[in-house]
Amino acid sequence: MFAEKHYPDIMRPEDLDAYLSEGWYRMGQTIFTTHFLCFGEVFYSAVWIRLSLPDYRFRKSLRKIIRRNKSEFSVKIRKALLNREKEQLYQAYRGSFPGLLAPNLRESLLDGEEFNIYNTYEVSVYHDDILIAASFFDLGGDSVASIMGMYHPDYGKYSLGFFTMLMEIDFAQKHGFKYYYPGYVVPGYERFDYKLRIGKVDYYDLSSSNWLSYEQLEHSDIPLNAMKQELRSLQQRLGAQGIGANLLYYPLFEVNLFGFWRTNFFDHPVFLHIPLPNERQKHLIAVYDVRQSTFFLYQCSPFDDIQFYFNESYTRSFTKDHFFMELIVVDRILAKGVDTIPIVQALQLPGNLPESSV
Repeated sequence: MFAEKHYPDIMRPEDLDAYLSEGWYRMGQTIFTTHFLCFGEVFYSAVWIRLSLPDYRFRKSLRKIIRRNKSEFSVKIRKALLNREKEQLYQAYRGSFPGLLAPNLRESLLDGEEFNIYNTYEVSVYHDDILIAASFFDLGGDSVASIMGMYHPDYGKYSLGFFTMLMEIDFAQKHGFKYYYPGYVVPGYERFDYKLRIGKVDYYDLSSSNWLSYEQLEHSDIPLNAMKQELRSLQQRLGAQGIGANLLYYPLFEVNLFGFWRTNFFDHPVFLHIPLPNERQKHLIAVYDVRQSTFFLYQCSPFDDIQFYFNESYTRSFTKDHFFMELIVVDRILAKGVDTIPIVQALQLPGNLPESSV
């Protein structure tokens, strides 16, 4: 699945290392992965990154930030403790944050629970005796994962959110950790680009399941771009055979993250929809899976009433011209191939070819 969530009862250091190495990340007490995002009506790829620590050195501009803030403020790094002081800071930060945040710090970090299955540490920054910034990070066996940071809006000019990341990196390197995981970046969406300032990072490549240099990431390597490019190629080939296919985006691709019962939910963010006017309860859908560099032709069917799972105002915000808004599951694979030929051939077989194209 492109989007998946696990609910572990315990999290051993080596287990966290394994999750992080495959592009997973902690959310509350759960751990999840996703490789695509939708902001408004625009879709993006989520590209997971990590920093290798053994040979890492802070460049001059980063050392300047560290020196300036250490001269102005005091820094404490210790086992994480949620208390009134940090809750007050969280509420001040939440009040100025442009997006949605959990109602309180305990809900954000621990899903409201008292226990924590992660080995979490904190960076706390003080101006005299006043807490003005804090961040939280988890320790694995050879990995450190940055979870969240917050700062008082009155101190916005000091880049304290970024500064606490640098303190996390410094701690991780001094204690012999191998990797630092700051989460994902989103090519084409600058809000997350600050993570790239830490240095030369690697990214998790879906097609090879390896970590590669982010500096070598090409526009065509970004998963969503690769999907659209290959699907447009298939769309042209189908059109040449008189078979209509619409390129549609699927805002419900993250259904696997929402805690519903496990089933074979369709989870591609973009696909070709081949109309079947006389089979309204079935859908022919072609996808390009970047993990296998393979085209698939699926038969899908509606799962249930979408309004039971998704807010009606959310679903109505998408137009049917460009978005597919039925919650569907995959019934079976009709064809697959590393090129478009098997998909075209399958759609030319009696019973598969849309009647409107005959």
